[in-house]
Amino acid sequence: MKKIVLFVAIVVAILASYSMAFAYKNTILVDGKPFYYNIPDVTIKIDGQNFDTGKTPPLILKASTLIPVRVISEKGFGAKVEWDDKTKTVTITKDKTVKLTIGSDIALVDGKEVKLIAPARIIEISKEGYTYIPFRFLFETFGYKVEWDQKNYQINTTSPPKIVNITNFDTSYNNGIFSINITGDNPIKYNQGVIEDSGDIRIYVDIENAIWAKGRTDIEINKKSLVKAVIAQNQTQPTPKVRAVIYLKEVVPYEIIQSQDKTRLTISFDVGTSYVTGISFTKEGDYDKVIINADAEHFNTQRVGDNKIVVDISDAVLKMPDGNKAGQIPVEGNVITAIRYSQYNNDTVRVVSDTTSKTDYSVKIVDKNIIMLVIKSKADTVPLIYIDPGHGGTDPGAIGVGGLRESDVVLGIALKLNSLLTKGGFRTMMSRDSDVFVDLITRSQEANNAGADIFISIHTNAFGTPTPKGTEIWYYPNGYKGDTRDNKTFAQIVYNNLMKEINTVDRGLKEGPSLSVLNKTKMPAILIETAFITNPDDAALLQDDDFQWKVAQGIYNGIVEYFKRLKEGSISTTVSNSVYDTNNANSNP
Repeated sequence: MKKIVLFVAIVVAILASYSMAFAYKNTILVDGKPFYYNIPDVTIKIDGQNFDTGKTPPLILKASTLIPVRVISEKGFGAKVEWDDKTKTVTITKDKTVKLTIGSDIALVDGKEVKLIAPARIIEISKEGYTYIPFRFLFETFGYKVEWDQKNYQINTTSPPKIVNITNFDTSYNNGIFSINITGDNPIKYNQGVIEDSGDIRIYVDIENAIWAKGRTDIEINKKSLVKAVIAQNQTQPTPKVRAVIYLKEVVPYEIIQSQDKTRLTISFDVGTSYVTGISFTKEGDYDKVIINADAEHFNTQRVGDNKIVVDISDAVLKMPDGNKAGQIPVEGNVITAIRYSQYNNDTVRVVSDTTSKTDYSVKIVDKNIIMLVIKSKADTVPLIYIDPGHGGTDPGAIGVGGLRESDVVLGIALKLNSLLTKGGFRTMMSRDSDVFVDLITRSQEANNAGADIFISIHTNAFGTPTPKGTEIWYYPNGYKGDTRDNKTFAQIVYNNLMKEINTVDRGLKEGPSLSVLNKTKMPAILIETAFITNPDDAALLQDDDFQWKVAQGIYNGIVEYFKRLKEGSISTTVSNSVYDTNNANSNP
């Protein structure tokens, strides 16, 4: 009995298999003509799953495999399908628009003609007409990968990869590890590589099928050998790709870690940690000397009001002999009355020197120590003007009419301004006085460390078309993030004097909170866009030596008026403590 049951089961299975392979037998109408169809079933798999086309099966006609447009477009792709009976045209819309006309072997994809291996046609099944077209065209047009399995009469398709919108690009630092973080709204697929070119080392990460909608974004790093990180849309066709690049001075150990859901990439560099192990004080004649024992490479200084000098040591951990994370050293100096220190945040040690009055100071690294010399400012000490000609060296800035380089033009103006200021009795300092590259962080740090009284950055403007022209000045918004430098007043005074000297289009003042030389400087700072290097009229002026002298004279006159009004007391350069606030009360300056 068991043998009979087993035999019957095997026969049923064979018959079922046969009926599945030759399940569809019917007379159909192709272009209105009867056709007896008796070919093995064609199955469709999308991402490994069977796709049921219902009562409109895929068909093989004249060596071409055809599929029903509506059911696959609507249920498979989520597309919209419209039929125009008058023109016998079917339109499929999703991300792109596809138009097919019955009887034609030409399809329109976003208006461009595409040749079909067989024409679109109406096939009548059970007295109802359906539009059929070649299977490969429909799937590949909507980004699917397609394979034909001849042995099993099977269409295997793979969905197009999802587009990843990169939503965030930032950096973080913790315990000697500096990280560049990239976040997307879908899983990230990436390739990585290293480019070494004349000592310039770049690590890149290419993110496939990705969109970065914010335009090129640069993050200045300047920690140990790390210079900066950049992200931009690398290409849009045939598939979008985003590239992130990390610039280094020399090779640093790193690793790339992807989150469990693959939506976040973290590129981590072992930059190491510096330690602040001691702070001491001595008097040397009229100078007060603060010695900070630290194997650090980077620090930043700023004067807060007239009674505090702040030194921030980055990538550093406080490791004092007593083990405390904050403390105070009472001193009896010429001007310094106390030195306070703390772990300001997880990667910065802050040292604050309290003074009896406004001081002049200099800070430098000597034999793994940070040395600060402080002296009381003399009543007749003249202001220190920091002049910053933009770009330079490997960074020519904007290229204008006739190949005119921004870096050359602004250097010429800056040297003329320096000459006027020196003759006028001012002290000056320049970020560069020749065609060399200076990174943005260094420019602001030099001015901060030198205790400059004002910061002037000189540039030329540029645009993608030659139409825009004129002069404008950018400043850090007063009150933005607690910054109470009177930048706008400073900008307005210089602008008024500049426009009296030159005859250019008046474009006024602009707020620039994201400009590095404005948001990282601690004294009143402005950025002057003298004229448009991409406009023929402005470019002709920028090349003219007399015009450059007029620009320099206008800026000089503004500086003179600014300090005159400061002395009279009608304006102020005050910077409030709120700029430097932190959650750690011990580290407030």
